[in-house]
Amino acid sequence: MSFDRGKRRRRKPTHAFYAGPHSNEEERLLQQAIKNSRLDRHRPNDGWLLVPYGPVFYPTVEEFEGNPLHYIDKIRPIAEKYGIAKIVPPSGWNPPFCELYK
Repeated sequence: MSFDRGKRRRRKPTHAFYAGPHSNEEERLLQQAIKNSRLDRHRPNDGWLLVPYGPVFYPTVEEFEGNPLHYIDKIRPIAEKYGIAKIVPPSGWNPPFCELYK
């Protein structure tokens, strides 16, 4: 199946997608905005960002027994400051939902 694209007419656009600046002032402001967007003002001069590590929690078996979500609620104020936290469960702890997948 072949299409004869030569005979097809293209419609004229009903509206302009880009209306250029109408004055020299607008052109100057546009160029300044483009120049400012290319600057990376949030990165240090050496190129490395110093992001603090998130806290790591090591709960005891007693703290983690029952419902681990209670422990998570207890540490939430500390973890929220970092946006992330790692919880290392106590050794030998088997989550109750793990039995479903055996």
